Amino acid sequence: MVRILALGSNSGGQLATCDTKDRHHAAVCSFEPGSDSVAEDAGAWAVCGGGNHAFLWFSDGRELFGCGYNGNGELAVSSDATWRELRWRRVELPDGCEAVRKVACGWSHTLLLGSNGRVYAAGSGEFGQLGTGTFSSSSGWTQLAADATASTRFIDIACGLRHSLLLAADGSVYACGANRKGQLGDAALGAKVAVPVCVSRGLPPIAMVACGRAHSLMVAADGITVFAAGDDRFAQCGPVDDSLLKHPEALSWRQFRLPRRARKLCAGWEFGAVLTVPPEDQQQQQEKKGGGTVLMWGRVDNGQLGCELSLNGAARMRRSVEPVPLDYVMDLACGSNHVVAVTQEQKVYAWGWNEHGNAGDPSLRDVRYPQPIALCPSAAVDADADADADADACQPSAPALSIGCGYGNTYVCI
Repeated sequence: MVRILALGSNSGGQLATCDTKDRHHAAVCSFEPGSDSVAEDAGAWAVCGGGNHAFLWFSDGRELFGCGYNGNGELAVSSDATWRELRWRRVELPDGCEAVRKVACGWSHTLLLGSNGRVYAAGSGEFGQLGTGTFSSSSGWTQLAADATASTRFIDIACGLRHSLLLAADGSVYACGANRKGQLGDAALGAKVAVPVCVSRGLPPIAMVACGRAHSLMVAADGITVFAAGDDRFAQCGPVDDSLLKHPEALSWRQFRLPRRARKLCAGWEFGAVLTVPPEDQQQQQEKKGGGTVLMWGRVDNGQLGCELSLNGAARMRRSVEPVPLDYVMDLACGSNHVVAVTQEQKVYAWGWNEHGNAGDPSLRDVRYPQPIALCPSAAVDADADADADADACQPSAPALSIGCGYGNTYVCI
């Protein structure tokens, strides 16, 4: 049986553990009555979270569940629902959408990319981050403003704290939402934008997008060239010419090059990360097939970059793109200030900010280097929990099938 485990911040019930207590050890998530059997399906689930809400969907995209805070409608459930869901609750797909391709979560808004190439939004729209043409919130799935995207087929989405990026099939990128720091790639658009606008004109085709709190990252189709815009106080926009260092924001797209091609891009609040393709000599080794390296830059004072730096002055950040000391990484997920990775051996590692136990250390101290997360909740349940009830939850060193992050929490499918 497939199990979904969660740990970290839980103030909105986003861990789906039937309460709002933080979890400092991996805990088994619960489904609403009548939905427990879905976890019996073999195969991978995908999961992602925002400020205090999260979504879970099966690999075929036909099963979608949400949990956590719903005060802004970010779970897209019916209006008679409570303001938070403490278990995974089934969420209906938008009209005309047969399957989910991806879900992305901001602080209090959600984007859903359907298999039909359309994007749907729910939750807070105060900054235009829903892309619906208004600054209103929505408690149900709403399509993007038709006049801007009616004929556009999208293939990827990303959410920042209060802004959104949409990657089209032709390699162009659309953006909406908060733009006070220039995070939409063009400060001239104004402080907030409600209608998605193409922000990649003049750039080569884009293959990947990611959002931090108030910055945006894109990787070109060559897998090497990175474009960055927005808040740059912690070097989250990467290496730049010395003449630009005096500017705390990148008000238009800057660019730099990676030392190796990227196969996945993600961002935390003030850092960036890429998972690279494996080197050619590694690809030729059957026992090491598929694993890559994690490259990172940006804020470092909570261990976000997986390395130790003295905390004086500029050492709160690092502009150079450097590898994390972890080999053969298969997947990568970024929270607000922590990172989770799964290796070829299906072991899960985490590092960074750990105030809620979200980086896997129950001491709640920040994790400066990649450390394995124990995936055996039966060995570390809360004192008031029923240990016998969780005894069959998993075996020690259970292999991970997939991983995901909310802003202050971690999810693992085993």
